[in-house]
Amino acid sequence: MNGNKASGKTAITIILIAVVFVAVLAGSIGLQLAASPDFSGFKKEPLPDPDVNRKPATTGETENGAAEKEEYNWKDHPVFIIGDSLTQGARKEIAKVVPDSTIDAKTNRDMSTGVSILGSWEDSGVLPDDAIIVICLANNITDTTVGDAQQIVDMIKPGQSLIMMTGHGRSNMTPANEFIRSLPRAYPFITVADWDLTVAQSPSLLSDDGIHIARNQGNELYAELILRALEATQPMPQM
Repeated sequence: MNGNKASGKTAITIILIAVVFVAVLAGSIGLQLAASPDFSGFKKEPLPDPDVNRKPATTGETENGAAEKEEYNWKDHPVFIIGDSLTQGARKEIAKVVPDSTIDAKTNRDMSTGVSILGSWEDSGVLPDDAIIVICLANNITDTTVGDAQQIVDMIKPGQSLIMMTGHGRSNMTPANEFIRSLPRAYPFITVADWDLTVAQSPSLLSDDGIHIARNQGNELYAELILRALEATQPMPQM
């Protein structure tokens, strides 16, 4: 009887030890699983291209890698001037400061005349690809002045440059002058010769109508303004 009781106690003890061992083992496995990193969301990125940061070669680079920029000199390019009565009156003064220029100037011209003459020159092949075109036709304003000026801008080709002169003396010139002054912001190949602002500082050079030039100093100022614009002009970049 006593032997059976002892045997039973031993069996129970063995069972309890086994249960505790299993529990400890299960806990250890759970900890290992919890500590294992999760790769389910990992995305493998491609290796970088070895040439991705390579600098492309540039024609005309200097030894230190800086790109060379050719100096633009207006004297190396033909100048074509289309103007009105003010241009006609200052023809001699213009020829002195801009020798060998082509000057086409007559009275009572407006911006539409510039469209016609420029188109004729281009169609006949008179206008070189590197020409500098000077338009002095903002003194006689029409309903189409701004549109005609934009048409002239659109006719300029790569390698050419454009100078636009403002008008002076009439109240209805303001919209056209403001349009002309705005052009260089959109078209870097356009330079403004602002006759309106320039002559406003010397009104005594004008006749009683406030438009036409009355003194030779006015013609010299007009020609000097064109020269300063030429010195600042840049061509339309080649495509």
